[in-house]
Amino acid sequence: MKHFSLAELTRSATARRLGLDNNPTAEHLANLEMTVAQLLDPLREAWAVACARERWGTPALTVSSGYRGFRLNQAVGGSATSAHCVGFAFDLVPGNGRLADFKLFCREWFRGRAFDQLISEDEDESGVPKWIHLGYKNRQGGQRRQLLSKRAGAKAYTPLTA
Repeated sequence: MKHFSLAELTRSATARRLGLDNNPTAEHLANLEMTVAQLLDPLREAWAVACARERWGTPALTVSSGYRGFRLNQAVGGSATSAHCVGFAFDLVPGNGRLADFKLFCREWFRGRAFDQLISEDEDESGVPKWIHLGYKNRQGGQRRQLLSKRAGAKAYTPLTA
C-alpha cells in the first residue's frame, strides 16, 4: 500500500467511542490490500497528476469511512450488504477540498476499469458531494460498474449524470 495505511483504512471514531473492535479478519485484510492495490493507489497517483497539471494543490485523499466490521457497520446505520464490511469499499474526500473536480475526475478515470460502484454521496443542489464512495467489488465479488449519485436527504440513488 503506497498511499494508504491500514490504520487510516480502519480508523473509526464511532468504534473507539463504543469500544468496538474494528480489526479486519485475514480475509478482509486481503480484500483491503487488493482494493488499495487495484483501485485506491492507482486512483491517487492519477489524481496527483491531475492536481499538478491543474494546480489544484495537494493530491492527498482522506478516507472518511473505510473498513467497518459488521458491528461497527450496524452502529453507524450502514447497509446490511455494505462492501465496507468486507474491505472492498471506501469513502474518500480530497485533501484540497475540490469535491466537484474529484467527482468529475473519478467519473472519467473509471471508464473502462473494473469496479463495483462510484457514488457521489450527499450532494447539494449543485451536485457537489460531501464524499465519494468507491467500491472495488460488492460482497459477492461482483463488479457492477455503477455510477450513482444521492442528493442530501434523498432515500434513493440515481444514475450519475454530471
